[in-house]
Amino acid sequence: MDPVHFFDLPAERVAVVMIDFQNDFCSPAVATAGPATNTRNAATAVRANRFAAAAAQLGAHVIYTRQVLDPQRLTARQRRWERPDGLCAANSWGAELFLDPVPGSAVVTKDRFDCWQSPQFTGFLDSHDIDGLVITGVELVCCVLYAILGASERGYHYLIPNDLVSGQDPGENTDNRAVRDYLRFNLPDHLLPTAEPILDTWHRARAPCGPPTLGMEHATGGIDVRASRGPSARDVGAGPYGPRP
Repeated sequence: MDPVHFFDLPAERVAVVMIDFQNDFCSPAVATAGPATNTRNAATAVRANRFAAAAAQLGAHVIYTRQVLDPQRLTARQRRWERPDGLCAANSWGAELFLDPVPGSAVVTKDRFDCWQSPQFTGFLDSHDIDGLVITGVELVCCVLYAILGASERGYHYLIPNDLVSGQDPGENTDNRAVRDYLRFNLPDHLLPTAEPILDTWHRARAPCGPPTLGMEHATGGIDVRASRGPSARDVGAGPYGPRP
């Protein structure tokens, strides 16, 4: 079973992948004509960021992806399905991260749904000798699913905490449920109800060595690594994965 092999990896060889926690997908402010339809995404983003912060303290890498729509970077076939002012358009507020990234994390850009098509993303994994992934993010029906299937195709060890992936509220009982069912039936060894077992394992592994330290000062090969960016999500709500004594 793959989780056994995943849990054999040291945290330093694992990346927490934060898929597209951006304003256009997560911020309630995008709802101008009625109630917000992304409340689950907003709450998931907060939970995932708390987990990412805890994981980074234990030595894991954290990488945020941003889908940025730039028609000049698309093929002619791709451009015919897009509007220049579509979701996450280049240089727009909607394309910015909804969250303040974990200090020392990497932020990479992808042109469409699939993070595996981003040289920045794959280059980060290669340059840091990453062999395990914790996949979190939005939207379940596209970008998250691409990330999961790409990890499987490329032979990575990976886990998907069910509480750290989500989609738009109206799809909770339709397309989001369909993806969750697909994962449950086809990739059950890769699913966890929450990410707490991952943190528990890493805490136990580090216990004899004293308290955890934050260590993610690495060369990034041109990838944007920063201490903080984007609007804060502090007001969305609380969740698990907080600091431990």
